[in-house]
Amino acid sequence: MTLQTEKITSKLFTQDIFISQLQRNRTTRILLPEAYYKYPDKRFPVMYLMDGQNLFDASTAYFQPWNVQKAMDSLPLKDQIILVGIDNGGHYRGSEYLPHHHHPLYHHGEGDKFVDFIVSELKPKVDHHLRTLTDRENTFIAGSSLGGLISFYAATRWSHIFGKAGVMSPAFWVYPQVLNFKPGQFSKIYVMGSKTESRGMSKTLEKTYRALRDKGYPEDSYRVIIKDRGKHSEKMWGSQFSNMLKWLIK
Repeated sequence: MTLQTEKITSKLFTQDIFISQLQRNRTTRILLPEAYYKYPDKRFPVMYLMDGQNLFDASTAYFQPWNVQKAMDSLPLKDQIILVGIDNGGHYRGSEYLPHHHHPLYHHGEGDKFVDFIVSELKPKVDHHLRTLTDRENTFIAGSSLGGLISFYAATRWSHIFGKAGVMSPAFWVYPQVLNFKPGQFSKIYVMGSKTESRGMSKTLEKTYRALRDKGYPEDSYRVIIKDRGKHSEKMWGSQFSNMLKWLIK
């Protein structure tokens, strides 16, 4: 008789947390990969992702999820990492993902407080309870649209915390000053978008490439990709997630 053993795959957990800087509750969604269970003595990099409700679950996603758990399960065990999705704040999303800046649509930016929450409250909890690699080389941040804006902002202002960043279709036109960053020490940053998702995306990505180049970063430390086609949507971002992650971790 042959015993059947259940295949171990990634597992998703939800945890509510209070953002003391903003006095709001928030749901976090933590994906522990297959490798986390298969190698109980191993520690793992962590990626903090914006818009957590759009990443895993069709019932909570805007239109459709990124399906990042499927992407994670398809990766070799050696490349798997812990994902921490932070739900957006609904009508607070614009202000939380906007750095310290007044905008007629999103009002006063709360981005500095939001990033401080990740750095001083969420990350310490994750590092305490899970087997993580805590250094900047193994701490990633990623997001799309406004989530891409705040991820780029965090990586270029808190590079001592976030060594790597994934930036999808960044809404830099909301806060153009994000490209006026001082030369930092982040290791890798991946930026992507498409020519067809908005009129200004190609120009935004070209400016981003020039900003990174002119700050003196080595060419192998950043990648800016302009796709010919693709909508500003979870479908495109999800389809590019594996490519982004593979490049960041190699």
